[in-house]
Amino acid sequence: MKKFFVRLFRMREVGVLLALILIMLFFGFYTSTFFTAKNLTNVLRQSSVLGIMAMAVTLLMISGEFDLSIGSTFAFSSIVCVVMMESGVPATLAFFLALLMAAAIGLINGLLVTKARLPSFIATLGMMMVVRSLVLITGSGRPRVLGDRGLIGEVMGGGTLFGAIPVPIVWLLVVVAVGWVLLSKTTFGYKAYATGGNIHAAKLSGINTDRVKIINFILTSFAAGFAGIISLCFLRMVAPVQGAGYELEAIAASVIGGTALWGGIGSVFGAFLGSFILAVIRNGLVLMRTNPYWQNGVLGAVILAAVVVNIRLGAARRGGPRIRFLKRGRRAELPQAAAQPADDSKSNERLQEKGRK
Repeated sequence: MKKFFVRLFRMREVGVLLALILIMLFFGFYTSTFFTAKNLTNVLRQSSVLGIMAMAVTLLMISGEFDLSIGSTFAFSSIVCVVMMESGVPATLAFFLALLMAAAIGLINGLLVTKARLPSFIATLGMMMVVRSLVLITGSGRPRVLGDRGLIGEVMGGGTLFGAIPVPIVWLLVVVAVGWVLLSKTTFGYKAYATGGNIHAAKLSGINTDRVKIINFILTSFAAGFAGIISLCFLRMVAPVQGAGYELEAIAASVIGGTALWGGIGSVFGAFLGSFILAVIRNGLVLMRTNPYWQNGVLGAVILAAVVVNIRLGAARRGGPRIRFLKRGRRAELPQAAAQPADDSKSNERLQEKGRK
């Protein structure tokens, strides 16, 4: 039992969960409406769209890459759906084509990073600007209103389950379950962790790291498009600037949930908790009637604290040579394993072959 609790508290998600509980208790103490069923349901619904994108971003960050174009893809899928439906395209076909276009954006990002060898930051930053321009052009630079959603619109985000649970929450839980299975129960999850943890070792073990990254870019853009359609069906409108900033919030939610900035570490459950923490803080600050100008500042402070903890935990887990300081007047010593260079077996074999010749 003792070993179980030791392993439990070593998990990153447990620390994030404890932080979430403390934050919720704080807002519950200062506001009388925070712990009402209606408000908690509203918080979950608000976190659903960001949470869906954060799950996919976590997959991508685990493999060692970033995507700054998901906010623009979020708006692009929504505006394309509305324009196609206004042109007489059936809602189901419009949703399918929009998701296909979103996946195509991810494919282009993946090819730019893996084949053109562009840094993911630069490649997706440029794609973000290109797609945002397409949003403005497609929507004529003005908000668009969704007409009759029909049954597919209710299923995608406009309806409720059992008359009480908004459909976006259901989709969020479905994505959490799918993401957990993908990362924990499939070989693809192992390949994603290996690619982000040590790409050179992954290649030597036979993993096609380029394929892993391309698939993760496609999944990330697909998730952004899917989240955009859910938001469209719930709000019944889309604005040209919608989704701006979501790319950074998704990365922040993932980092708060324990995903490493350098890749190889992260979990879907942690991303879920991170997105929920951001939604809880926003909701709690509104209920406390905090000055709106301070809200982003508080969120920024939380993100900075999470990044600092992330980096410190990562440095401790990765280990590396630790310097041992002795008494004053004596120089610091490194462990022998770190001080002595590793033997290169291949070079030794080559030297032996030359000696024989």
